[in-house]
Amino acid sequence: MKKNKVILFDWGNIVESHTTDYNVYDAYNFLFKEFGCDIDDKINLGKYQLSSISSMEEYEKTFEEIREEYHLQCDFKTFLERYDYYFEKISSYYEVRDFEVSLRDKCFIGILSNLAIVDKKRLDAQVGLDNYDYVFLSFELGCQKPDSKIYDIVSEKLPFESKDILFIDDSLKNIEEAKRHGWNTLLATGLELDKIKQVCEEFLE
Repeated sequence: MKKNKVILFDWGNIVESHTTDYNVYDAYNFLFKEFGCDIDDKINLGKYQLSSISSMEEYEKTFEEIREEYHLQCDFKTFLERYDYYFEKISSYYEVRDFEVSLRDKCFIGILSNLAIVDKKRLDAQVGLDNYDYVFLSFELGCQKPDSKIYDIVSEKLPFESKDILFIDDSLKNIEEAKRHGWNTLLATGLELDKIKQVCEEFLE
């Protein structure tokens, strides 16, 4: 079979769960509380744009700002060690991962995800990055969804017309920007595997 289309998948809340009893938000809360943070609400680090930081040196500098804001009692090395401890406990939708990989017989597959540099090891452990034809990670590209720039970069790197690209993500903002670039899109989470399967099959017909 000649493969002439590509399906790009987000990672968070598509393979790695953000909605189960223990998710990424819980991991942050447990981590920060271990180091003395007494905030009861969800930790919100959005303003730091961690997913667009491209080096560990820059990430460490940003950590110092976070440590000051949340009054964390730890150094960077200890923070990273405990970060891995808490985040590796997050559950995954492995059935979705298996379905993604199964599509390689019919089309090219890829990942397009907002990802912090410290999370790549966990992503690889969950999905096996070698299984994917294309891997687009925000920290490696220096920008993150839904910034139009990241879609421009991906469109330029992919040898496909926009009509031959399907992008699956759990964020409406990310989907809307992909649509503006002419991509096919699906708004879904890892809890909607049947929906994902149906749309992928229709796209590949």
